[in-house]
Amino acid sequence: MEMNPTILKFTTPHYKFELTLTETNKPFHTFHFRVGDEKKPCLDGNIILENNTKNSRYNSVEHSANLFNINALQECSLDDITDDYLEKYSFGKELLDSITFFINSQFPTIQTIGFSDSSYIPCIRDSNETLDLLIYSIALYKKTWYEQKMNAYLKPKEKYDKYRKEVEIYSSKETKQSMEFIDIYKLILNSSQFTVNIFHTQYTEFEEIFKKSQTLPDFFKEINKRIKRSDRCRFFKDWLETFINSYIYIERKWYFDLFPKIEIIRTITRKNNTN
Repeated sequence: MEMNPTILKFTTPHYKFELTLTETNKPFHTFHFRVGDEKKPCLDGNIILENNTKNSRYNSVEHSANLFNINALQECSLDDITDDYLEKYSFGKELLDSITFFINSQFPTIQTIGFSDSSYIPCIRDSNETLDLLIYSIALYKKTWYEQKMNAYLKPKEKYDKYRKEVEIYSSKETKQSMEFIDIYKLILNSSQFTVNIFHTQYTEFEEIFKKSQTLPDFFKEINKRIKRSDRCRFFKDWLETFINSYIYIERKWYFDLFPKIEIIRTITRKNNTN
């Protein structure tokens, strides 16, 4: 049975937004939360507190929290904001901080949040052209956005260790030294004409940056600075994923822990004083 939704207004240091919380009791005691439009939410997920069925195969979902989607869109802010404001203050980080605080304070039995990292950067508003944020973050910063902001990790630990080893190989000086600038250029030629045009215009500059860069992330960060913010998504989207996949096996199912962890140790019963 689904109960009437509760609307919560959140105020963070730089944003205001509303979260819709819906509770159902069967087959699981579940709270579904959403920020934004149902068809295109900025934040979407659920909390499962208990199994109301007698089917033991569902026991593993008890006391779990999952994020299905997080996407910092202007339309989810109650205030009018600009692209420059979004660039200056991370709406995604403040959305994430808000929901983790809410879950940690209201549902203390939840200690870990699972999520599928399908985050992306839209190239043009109301367009299907996107840049994979996970790929972009690893390429430039050697960590996903969630690793940087929430210390996210993979399960089991062996899988995460393998992934980190692949990242370190990709970002090593040895890997950069084994490549020539022409290798990047060949990859670009198979990309969109938009990307090729930018690369041709700044070919000499990019080649010099490549020679001076000690690692591939250093190179990508430097050329990223020299491309207009409005053009970055379209510049990288057609070729960067192929390049990173040649070095790193990308996993999408991630986890991060909630802190501080709250645990009831014992309840102290006070005796009434009697005279």
